Amino acid sequence: MTNTERRRQAAREPLDHHPARLRRRRIANGMSLSQLAEVTSASKGHLSELERGTRNPSPELLAAIARALGCGVTDLMPDEPVTAGAR
Repeated sequence: MTNTERRRQAAREPLDHHPARLRRRRIANGMSLSQLAEVTSASKGHLSELERGTRNPSPELLAAIARALGCGVTDLMPDEPVTAGAR
């Protein structure tokens, strides 16, 4: 696998995020799940799963959510990386 292929694959890998931060930011911005779904082109169900921590977003979706909420991507991520099986 070439370096370019590795970077492309890594860009598609789901990112760990902080579900409670995502929900708090959305509520602080006065947005419903439906409104956030409309702005990000994600389904309301998918966003709900992200807020409950049962799914992780793609890098593109997390960036779209951060833009919609007026914050940086890192504001929606945990302070320390979560290792597999540590949840």
